[in-house]
Formats: sequence, C-alpha cells, structure tokens
Amino acid sequence: MKKRKKKNFTIIELIVVIAIIAILMALLMPVVTKMSKRAKETKAKAEMQSIAIAIKSYESTYGLLPVPASWANGDTGTPYSNLMNLLTNVPAGSNSRSIRFLDVPEDYTANGYVDPWGNKFHVYMDTDYDGQVTGLAQTDGYGTVFIYSTGSDGTDGTDNDVHSWE
Repeated sequence: MKKRKKKNFTIIELIVVIAIIAILMALLMPVVTKMSKRAKETKAKAEMQSIAIAIKSYESTYGLLPVPASWANGDTGTPYSNLMNLLTNVPAGSNSRSIRFLDVPEDYTANGYVDPWGNKFHVYMDTDYDGQVTGLAQTDGYGTVFIYSTGSDGTDGTDNDVHSWE
C-alpha cells in the first residue's frame, strides 16, 4: 500500500488567493459606499417628511405655524432648538397643550434633532402666508414648509444637499 503524501499550499498559491480576495474587495467598496450614502439620504428625507408633518399637525391644532415667540415678522433666524422644543414638547410644557407632534430619537437630549450626518436641518416656513419664504434661495414648488439638510459635507449649496422639495 502506498502512503499518500499530504499536499500543502505553496506560498504562491496563498498569495494568488489573497490577491483575488483583495481585488474583489476593491470592486465592492465603491458599491458599499454608494449604498451607504443613499441610505443616509433616504433617512434624511424621511426625517424631513416627519418634521413637515409635525409642523402641519401643529398648524392644524393651533391654527398657525409653530413659530416661537422670538420669531418676529417672519424672521427665520430663531434657534432651531426652539422650533424642535415646540414640536417635540421636550422639555415638557414647551407647547401650551403639551402635545408631542414629533417623536424624538434616543440621543435627543444630547444631540438634538439632527440629520444622519449630525447636522441640524434647515427649516423655512411661510409664517405670514404671503406665498414667499424668506431666506430660501431656491425651491421647485409651492408650499408653506421647506426643509433641507446640508448632507455629508455640512456645507450649504453643494451637490450633497438633500431637499424636501425634490
């Protein structure tokens, strides 16, 4: 009876296998990165839709848009946190009927209501109902509420911006 000699991998075979795996990973990385970016954009749009629905619900309940007392004559320079306090009722009693129009994420008290990249949403409203939104350069439609996120780069006016009206 012949004894079979064990055949081991040679170093060349091992290097070839590692090279093939590296090439496959290099081909997949751009796809995974692109899918991750799209997932964040989709999440941002869903969150913008939630904010818009919360604003409309507030308007339906109170008969006017959720404008903090410090907003005077359509000035949209009010801190973002004041608007989110009215919509989330955090801290309790932020709006007069103590209604939570917008659910808050777990890390709300630490980070506030932010987009998937950690930036605050930009919310513009036609507070005086004149058909014009002060401070917003471009929109592709009509409405009273417009929201956008600066996207992954955190800079206004770039291709990374995610808009509620697109």
